[in-house]
Amino acid sequence: MGKAKPIHKALIAFAAAAIAIAVAGCSPQEPAAEKPAEQGGGSDSAVQVAWSPDMDCATCHATEGATMEDGSMGACIHVQEAQTTCISCHADEAALADVHKEATATDTMPKKLKATVVDAASCQAAGCHDLSADEMLACTATITDLTDSQGTQVNPHEVMGLTDGHADILCSDCHNMHKAEVNAADTCVSCHHAGVYECNTCH
Repeated sequence: MGKAKPIHKALIAFAAAAIAIAVAGCSPQEPAAEKPAEQGGGSDSAVQVAWSPDMDCATCHATEGATMEDGSMGACIHVQEAQTTCISCHADEAALADVHKEATATDTMPKKLKATVVDAASCQAAGCHDLSADEMLACTATITDLTDSQGTQVNPHEVMGLTDGHADILCSDCHNMHKAEVNAADTCVSCHHAGVYECNTCH
């Protein structure tokens, strides 16, 4: 049999190339990596955090999150004994949503969570520290932590209702769940800076 003519060879090569391209086009392909949606227009924009009550706060607030696993911290005791979560105590959802509306995953975390407070109503909710005022006073009747330089001893739970200024004191001012040790007298010294608890002795 004779040799194939050059034109036939070219047609055979062209047909083989076309078949190879068609097969490659139909074979499964790796999906293209999706680009994250840009916030605010530049490629360096940080991704904003959409806050919700059921999110894992420790993703950003790692320091506070770690205290929930540290047995020396009040937060850990609450988790173990009462199965609390962050939102159990930090219950002001409106304030939390507001403070997180401009937050991004790359923001520097604040040293103190000032935008939201843990109020007495959260601490004294049913099933938590739901004691009457008299029961609360009895719990700390023998506490000597609040003794001034003159020997005046104060029951911390009695002090909270004495004057308008004392009404601003929060449970968390003396019972910080994310610190191993909190000195209740540190709350007093911001006003009683001379170390005397009797009023009208300084000014």
